[in-house]
Amino acid sequence: MCRNAGRVIPALFVWIMRRRLFLSALFSGVLTAAVTRSAIAHTPYRQWTVLRQRFLLVHSSRTDPVSDAIADQIVVIFDRVLPQANAMVARARDEQRIASLITTGQAVLAVMRADRAGDLFHQRGEFQNYLGGTLRALVSIDSHILVTTEAFPRQHGWLVTSALVENGAELGVRAVADATGADDVLPHVGALAFARGEPLEVTQ
Repeated sequence: MCRNAGRVIPALFVWIMRRRLFLSALFSGVLTAAVTRSAIAHTPYRQWTVLRQRFLLVHSSRTDPVSDAIADQIVVIFDRVLPQANAMVARARDEQRIASLITTGQAVLAVMRADRAGDLFHQRGEFQNYLGGTLRALVSIDSHILVTTEAFPRQHGWLVTSALVENGAELGVRAVADATGADDVLPHVGALAFARGEPLEVTQ
């Protein structure tokens, strides 16, 4: 017995360590699954998982402090009701940079002054060289609007609009209706669906 002790003890130690690693991994997996199920069960916007992005960036302009403040408050709302979106503010140097990012698919959401967004949509003035016709409005916030593009999926637009309208009363968030003014940016189909009381449709 003594002759084999040198081999038995190391082997036993390896077996114990392997078992500990296995149990640790198993417990970690069970805990992660439980937390995930709990988070999904308790968020009213659990369908946000259809947006497979690491971060949802809300762009604002450094030359427009109001847009920056609004973007900060929008992210606070998203953090509370759409935590899986991992929302963050991204500050562009000016509105021309926002126009470049959002019309080339490098940005998804941006806060802009309504009149400036209208200029971009109609490709007027300094925005004449941007493909602003793809711009769409999600919600109105006083003199500003949250814009996206027509490529933003309908269900995502519905969820963003719902989250902001239902939780942004202090911010003065309003749903957009049909564009009636000549300078208005067309509403996003998801935002329009929410404003009309249509249910969320999830694409599998």
